Amino acid sequence: MRLYSENYSPFSAPVRIAIYAKALDIEIVAPPGGLRSAQYHTINPLGTIPCLMLDDGTRLPESSAIMEYLEEKFPQPALLPMSPEARAQVRLLQRIGELHITTQTVELARLPDADAPDERAADRLTKIVRGLATLQHILSGDEFAVGSQLTLADCQLAPALFRVPRAIGAFMDRDLIGAYPRVARYIETSRRHQAVARVLEEMSAALV
Repeated sequence: MRLYSENYSPFSAPVRIAIYAKALDIEIVAPPGGLRSAQYHTINPLGTIPCLMLDDGTRLPESSAIMEYLEEKFPQPALLPMSPEARAQVRLLQRIGELHITTQTVELARLPDADAPDERAADRLTKIVRGLATLQHILSGDEFAVGSQLTLADCQLAPALFRVPRAIGAFMDRDLIGAYPRVARYIETSRRHQAVARVLEEMSAALV
């Protein structure tokens, strides 16, 4: 199998954490010709990363779909807990990370003028704040998002939260993460996992 990815991409990062955590033999490469190239669009018509090329030639885009596939295909080590309730919590945290943190930080970075913030910036910042406030209430308080073991929630949340200070810095002069101590603690404890640390290092190097 082959994963098309870029180290800077917050959408690709969760999949790479899952791959590293499971120690999977999956080739990770950049989109041939670049993300917008016709060559890559023949591989993934959506023109997005990540995209997993399966051994039978099937193309599987979208990080959440890829991670669910990898979890079912390679169930050990498990990145989903046993009980339906805990699994639901993992998927809830994945959605919060993707929709309220990652997507909003990406959209903030696309705004043209941070010196003259408009309603779009205010809306994105409000959603990030709401996402962080929700995480403050529902994170487990243990080393990882749902208990003491790495799950798909951590694959999503760790890189999402990594981007927050950089994304909001041009719009807000305050330590937003510090306002949510449980979130701040989670950021530190989740980075102790080798797969999380590796991906965050990759992202950091790519964003220099």
